[in-house]
Formats: sequence, C-alpha cells, structure tokens
Amino acid sequence: MLFPGGVLPLHVFEERYRILVQERLDFGVVLIRRGREVGPSSAEQLHSVGTAATLQRVDALPDGRFSVLARGLHRFRLLGVEPGRPYLMGRVYRLEEPPQIAGTRLLSLLERYLAAHGVALGSRLGPELQLPPGAGPQRAVWLVGALLRVEPFRRQELLETGDPDLAAALLQAELAKLSSIGRLGPMQPRPPAPN
Repeated sequence: MLFPGGVLPLHVFEERYRILVQERLDFGVVLIRRGREVGPSSAEQLHSVGTAATLQRVDALPDGRFSVLARGLHRFRLLGVEPGRPYLMGRVYRLEEPPQIAGTRLLSLLERYLAAHGVALGSRLGPELQLPPGAGPQRAVWLVGALLRVEPFRRQELLETGDPDLAAALLQAELAKLSSIGRLGPMQPRPPAPN
C-alpha cells in the first residue's frame, strides 16, 4: 500500500511493468481485495480507493530490470478497469483531502510511537517519512498509514477515510502492544534437562 507523501521502493522485473517504467508514467497503487497480482485469478476485485504515484527515482539495471522509488501523490477513486495495455489501466477521479481536524492527540501519539522506536518527531526517517514543522494533521494521518504494519484492511480503511481518530486508535493499539512486550521481562535460561 502507498499513502500520499509516502514512498514505495519497487524491484521491477515483469515485462509489463518494465514497459510502464520505460514510458515514465505516473500510476496508481490499489490494494487487491480478492485474487493475486499475477497468474490465474489475478486481481479479481480491487479496492475502490488507491493512491496515485509518480516515479521519483529510476535506476536501470544491466539485465533490463529497474530499481524504482515511487512517491505517493494523492488519493483517487477507481471507477473501472480497462484493457488495452500490458498493465491494467483504470478510470479514476481524484479525491479531495479530508477536512482538517484538530490533531494534537494524534500528533502526541505519533510522537510517542516514534520515540518508542528511537526516532524524534520531525527527524528524517527517510526521504518519505518526515513530518515537516507545522505539518497539518492530515499529513500525520498519512504518515501513520505509511509507518504502521497493521492488517491491510485497517490501512485501507485509513486511506479511504483519512480519519485522524482511526489513526490515533491504530497508534494506541500499537503502543499498547509495544508496552506489553516491554513487560515480558528478560528471558530466563531453561533449566538443564535431567539425565
């Protein structure tokens, strides 16, 4: 999955995606609801909301593959898929950003989550994952989506709604997990097995 402002590193080896990279097209990232990306029963159903991406960096490899860094631009709604190219083409429209809602609670939770991983809010987490000074709560919502490794359907819900309360709830749940792991204490050596 990809969120607005986030990045997605890709190793491009399939011919259809090599063509897309060579054509230097912007593209969409959509979570598959049912099916697989390739092979029989491929992408039978897609979620209706995805993220438009642009190729930020492309490194051509000697054997024709590409190492790509794509950046998320904005969300879109998928209206339909059309054949015609080796890769899927879709009819989409751009979704407006959700209304800005006061997000001090979200920013506080995000700061705690990052601190639990030894990172300060606003520090450089990589080219994609930094919260610029004065960034609004929506950027924080997308950052939460990019950082958390929760179930894809929860991340999809966050992408579709842009809801700061959902982002806060996801962060709280992850912080609770991290806290409970810390309470386990040090591992004790196993007693020797009887002879």
